[in-house]
Amino acid sequence: MQMPQPTWLRPYDPGDSPGPIPSVVERFRRRRRDKPEPPSEAEQEASRYTVVLVSPEGAQALGDDRGEVGLQLFRDEDWDGSPPHLDEAVRLIEEACGERVALTEHHSDLTYWTAHLRTD
Repeated sequence: MQMPQPTWLRPYDPGDSPGPIPSVVERFRRRRRDKPEPPSEAEQEASRYTVVLVSPEGAQALGDDRGEVGLQLFRDEDWDGSPPHLDEAVRLIEEACGERVALTEHHSDLTYWTAHLRTD
């Protein structure tokens, strides 16, 4: 007498499938609904800007031979200007984005701000 093959050894037969499991289907549906919308062009543009407060020591550490200290505006990794204060940096970023932006302060070796669209 031959022993029946274990299920995992048998060739796949679609007729043996119990069909989709409702909890699994719902999980993937929910995942698609909860997926955030892709960022708008203005959000993408705002995320490209960083304002850095560069001290003389920081400029030296960055290998900055311009001797520029104070606020520096960067777009991606490129130096994009030297705003005299944060309000001016916000204005410049808003002009580039076409939307109102806010800056969020961060601290590491240097103090810096990242731009994002305002929600209010």
